[in-house]
Amino acid sequence: MEDNILDQSAPMRVLVTGGTGLVGRAIQHVVREERGIREGEEWIFLSSTDANLMDAGETREVFQKHQPTHVIHLAAMVGGLFKNMRANLGFWRNNIYINDNVLQAAHEVDAVRVVSCLSTCIFPDKTTYPNDETMVKRHTECLQVC
Repeated sequence: MEDNILDQSAPMRVLVTGGTGLVGRAIQHVVREERGIREGEEWIFLSSTDANLMDAGETREVFQKHQPTHVIHLAAMVGGLFKNMRANLGFWRNNIYINDNVLQAAHEVDAVRVVSCLSTCIFPDKTTYPNDETMVKRHTECLQVC
C-alpha cells in the first residue's frame, strides 16, 4: 500500500466514521452534491448502527469489510453538557476506546491516511448572549470541557 501514497491514480476508498453526525453529513453533502464523486473514489459513511466502535472486534470487522485506503475519523460518544458532567470518566474512556480501535483497525488494513477530527465542546462559567466562537478567548477563567 505504501506505493499508493503518491499515486493519485490509485483507487481510493474513504471510510468516514461518524458519517451521520453534523460534520459527517456536511462532508457527505460536499462529496455527493457539490464536488461530486470522482472516478476511482468510493465513500463509505458509517453510522453507529454499522458497528460499535467501542468494541475492538466490531471495529476490526467493519474495517475488514470495507478495506479503506483513507479514513476520516469523526465518531465520538457525545451526550451534551449535563450528561457529560454526570459521566465524564465514562465519556472519556469510551472515546479512548473508540479512538484506539479505529487507529488500530486502520493500521491493520494498511490505510494510507487517517484524519482524526474529534468532538470537543467548552462552556464558559460566565457569558453573555448571544455568544460565538470568538468569545472563548475572553472566558478563560473557568471552562467546562467535554
